[in-house]
Amino acid sequence: MAISSTSKSNAEKMANELAHSLEATMGRLQNIWDEIGIMEEQRKDRRKVVLHHLQALLEEMVAEEENLRTRLLQSVEDCGKELLKISKELHVPVYEPEEGLTILTLEKELRIRVDTLSKEKHDRMKQLGSLQEKEQQLCDTLCTTPFYIAPDTVPSNDQLAKLRQHISTLQTEKNTRQELFLETKRKIITFLDDLDLTPNSSFERDVVCEDEESFVLSSDNMATLKTLCAELEKKQNDLIALASDLRIQVTTLWDRLMVEQAEREAFNRDNQGFKPRVLKALREEIERCRELKLQNIRRYVEGLRAEITQFWNKCYFSQEQRNQFTEFFSDDFTEDLLEVHDQQVARLKQYYDNNRDILKFVEKWEDLWKKMLEFERRANDPSRYNNRGGGLLQEEKERKKVHKLLPKVEEEVSRAIKEYEQKTGQPFLVDGCPFLDYVTAQWNKHNEEKEQEKHRRHVAKAKQLEEEQKNGSRPATTPKRRFLTTPTKTPTKRKMDGTFGPSPSPAKKTPMHHSSVMFASPLHRPPRSCKKTPKTPGNRLPKQNRPPLPGSGLRKALAERNTPDRSHAGFSTSTMSGASSA
Repeated sequence: MAISSTSKSNAEKMANELAHSLEATMGRLQNIWDEIGIMEEQRKDRRKVVLHHLQALLEEMVAEEENLRTRLLQSVEDCGKELLKISKELHVPVYEPEEGLTILTLEKELRIRVDTLSKEKHDRMKQLGSLQEKEQQLCDTLCTTPFYIAPDTVPSNDQLAKLRQHISTLQTEKNTRQELFLETKRKIITFLDDLDLTPNSSFERDVVCEDEESFVLSSDNMATLKTLCAELEKKQNDLIALASDLRIQVTTLWDRLMVEQAEREAFNRDNQGFKPRVLKALREEIERCRELKLQNIRRYVEGLRAEITQFWNKCYFSQEQRNQFTEFFSDDFTEDLLEVHDQQVARLKQYYDNNRDILKFVEKWEDLWKKMLEFERRANDPSRYNNRGGGLLQEEKERKKVHKLLPKVEEEVSRAIKEYEQKTGQPFLVDGCPFLDYVTAQWNKHNEEKEQEKHRRHVAKAKQLEEEQKNGSRPATTPKRRFLTTPTKTPTKRKMDGTFGPSPSPAKKTPMHHSSVMFASPLHRPPRSCKKTPKTPGNRLPKQNRPPLPGSGLRKALAERNTPDRSHAGFSTSTMSGASSA
């Protein structure tokens, strides 16, 4: 390609500027080298480095421009291929570029042509997709075949026009069938409502329940729809005749029972028409008229008894208090019995409303008590130590919280009951006895169960030790349990001077027996009767009479073991009970 005179002149001008700049730069370097005192050999090396840098920079610039030319040529080739492909798809003439265009201009022209034709292709495909979507919906609704256009091809404008005409025809047919469907659907819904029926078959559910646009308006469905409407109309006529006959029977029974006119009008107002529900009500009215009074009294009384039972439970009534209402167990369902039950419900409701706060406190105490029992049950479960996930720590925190809250709630309940009794002058009973007596009874019952369980374990252990001694499988005593048996050595006795020394005659070793010292039966004290428990001022039990807290037996046992007197008398029944419970 020939170089123009203007380009040549610009190149020469640039070369002169570069030479002048290079000369000035080398002069400055020469001055710097002189000041530094660099030798001539080193200066030659540095001049070579400057020349090398200039040559490398120029070579890099040339390589970048050659790379740009290569990319432009590749773009021209790619755009040409893409333009040829799109032109064939759109059935348009292929673009022929003019002669003498530069690479940059040619690449730009081809790229613009490709973008234009690509946009036209995209628009046609977008129109085709939208039209085919509408057509498919209409075809699904009418069960017809869609207009054919070869897949993966760009439609022509003529094909798009024919597709629009086909869609218009399908839309007209759909509108006609849709109007007929809606009219028939309204009739069917009216028939179903009059007959008090629900759609049974899938076709009926599609007609009544589904959206109107989702129903398939095919020829077969339209014929089935017409048949269904005719069948429902026939059923309606049959039920009208049956309802008329039943009403005649009901009127006859009313006349015989002398039913008031107002009641008749109310029944007829609520049971108009001929629906199956109305027919059922007419049949039931025929049966009801024979035992109307008795059935009403029995139903109401049973409902009131269920409500009375709920109030009894919420108010913590004892069985004795419940038995006082003897009418609760009567089977003679009369109007007097109904009135008595109404009065009882009113009294219980008023009692609960007046003492709601106290009863809520009692309920809270009951919940805490049950939690405490559950924690003690878990404490006796050996498998609880297999839990290494931190459950024991959390359980201990909750247990301490319960033991801390239980007496506080007890005090709150006692304070509220005291205020109630001072205000009303009547005792407030929980399960038939004062609250503190109720609490004491619960503790006594709990302690008795613990003593029974402890005794059962002692007996089982004694039997096991006896079997082991008899079979010779292990010694009669073990170091850990030796303090539970008769000592094998005479205890040391205190001398007159205050020192200790052995006894003159050592005690003989005795074999293991079921002695009262080792396996004494724990003291069983029955729970204190609620009615015989002495009261103290403020309904609070003295500390010496209050039930022991959990773990008090263990503390007592440890205190006895740490006293100076270590004689045989120190191993008392209470000590062993505390150790066993530990």
